[in-house]
Amino acid sequence: MRKRNVKRFDKEKIMMLASSLLIVAACGITGYYVSEKEKADLEKQVLDLSELETPAKADTAQDISSGLDRDLDADPFFAETGGNSVINPDKNKTVSENNTDMSSLETEEKEQQEESGENDKEQESREAQETASQSVASYAFMESDGMGWPVLGNVVLNYSMDQTVYFSTLSQYKYNPAIIISANEGDTVSACAAGKVTAIGNNEEIGSFLEMDLGNGYEMVLGQLQEISVSEGEIIERGQIVGKVAAPTKYYSLEGTNVYLKITKGDVPVNPMSLLD
Repeated sequence: MRKRNVKRFDKEKIMMLASSLLIVAACGITGYYVSEKEKADLEKQVLDLSELETPAKADTAQDISSGLDRDLDADPFFAETGGNSVINPDKNKTVSENNTDMSSLETEEKEQQEESGENDKEQESREAQETASQSVASYAFMESDGMGWPVLGNVVLNYSMDQTVYFSTLSQYKYNPAIIISANEGDTVSACAAGKVTAIGNNEEIGSFLEMDLGNGYEMVLGQLQEISVSEGEIIERGQIVGKVAAPTKYYSLEGTNVYLKITKGDVPVNPMSLLD
């Protein structure tokens, strides 16, 4: 009985060992088969990639080379040298030329602006000359034009350059290059003719006065004034108010309040009475 149990145990043991060996062999064969298959697939993939990569690289290199040739042929700034490198010998020159062109344009624009400014100045000068000419023409006095009275009043001292006349305040005889017209203090005084105010001042004998250029060599002086309402350089019209009558100076205290009127032509006194309307 015991011997039979031992044999049965040995037989089971042998069967288990055989089964284990079969399992190990099967696993080994399966692993080997799988490994070989993966290796074959990997080699096939590498081969496929190599076949695809080689012509692609060649084509890409050819395309790059041809593209570079085309770019170099099309670009006028580049030139091919004896070696494999490419240089741009005209680049700096081109920049310099561009800078020169810009400088030339700026210079030309500046010259045009200066020329325009000069033209504007010339035009302004011509306009000023024309205005001055028109102004001079507007007060080119002639004897035939006549003159208006600066105030309404009697002549208390007449013009006299060929003989002396008596001045009551001075108690003496003397020549008189003007006329003394009686007036009331505060009366308005008007310009006898159109002209340009050349001077405004004050004199001990005739008090505050103004001088006017009437054109054609004629000049006029109005004295014994106050509140003069015009200014030097101003062009005024005939009859325009230039001020008011002031109190007489000490040289005319006896003659009374008056307006002093003197006319000259080329610095030579002219009798105002021959010109007054």
